[in-house]
Amino acid sequence: MESELFGYDEGAFTGSKKGGKIGKFELANHGTIFLDEIGDMSLDMQSKILRVLQDKVVEKVGGNNAKKVDVRIIAATNQNLIEKIEKGKFREDLYYRLNVVHIELPLLRDRKDDISVLGNFFIKKFNDKFGIYIERISDEAMSRMLDYNWPGNIRELENVIERAYNFVEGNEIVLENLPDNILNYIDASKGELNNKMNNYEKGMIVKTLKECSGNKSRTAKILGINRSNLYHKLKKYNIK
Repeated sequence: MESELFGYDEGAFTGSKKGGKIGKFELANHGTIFLDEIGDMSLDMQSKILRVLQDKVVEKVGGNNAKKVDVRIIAATNQNLIEKIEKGKFREDLYYRLNVVHIELPLLRDRKDDISVLGNFFIKKFNDKFGIYIERISDEAMSRMLDYNWPGNIRELENVIERAYNFVEGNEIVLENLPDNILNYIDASKGELNNKMNNYEKGMIVKTLKECSGNKSRTAKILGINRSNLYHKLKKYNIK
C-alpha cells in the first residue's frame, strides 16, 4: 500500500522495478486523489497520510528525499469512524483533517427511487461489456428488487445485474434471473405489520362471536363479510 501511494526508489525491496516507481500521490500532484475504504487503513498508513495532509510532502519507500505535492483528497468509508476512534483503530487527528466537507450518502434501501435508475445504468454498461442487448428489467423483477433491503448497497445491485446476464433469455431481466436471497427476502417490518393486523383481526372475530353467542351468521353480518369468508378465517386463526 505504501509503495503504491508514495512510490519507491530502485532497490527498495525485492521485486521492485528498475528505476523505481512514482506513487499515486505524486501522480495526482495539482489534482485529486480518491482514497476508498480509508477506514480499513492501518494506523501506520494513517500516520503517513496525515503527514501528506499536514506537511504536503511524500517520501518514496527506500528514499531519503521528501517531495512537495499539492493534492486534494477525497476519502470514503462505509464504517463509523467515530466508533473506530473510540476503539483506538483510527487516528482522531486524521479524521478531523479529512472531515473538512462531509457528505453522507444514504443507504440504497433508503433511496429506493434510485434502484431503477441505477439498474438501467448497469444494463447499458453490461450491454456494452458483453455485447448482449437487454432492454429493461421486468416490472415483476423490479418490484421484488424494490422490496429488498440491499445490505451491499450499489455494489450489490451491480453484482445482481451482472449475474442476471448469465441467465437472461430474451431482452429483459425477469424474476427468475434474480438470486435466491432477493427472491426469498421477507421485509421484517412488513412481517411485523402483518402479524399485528392478523392479531387485531383475530381479536375482532373472537369478540364479535362472543357477543353473538357463537352465532356465525350474525357474526359475519356484523363484521361485514360473508359466511364462507368467516369460516375461512376461523380455520386460519384456529378459532373454535
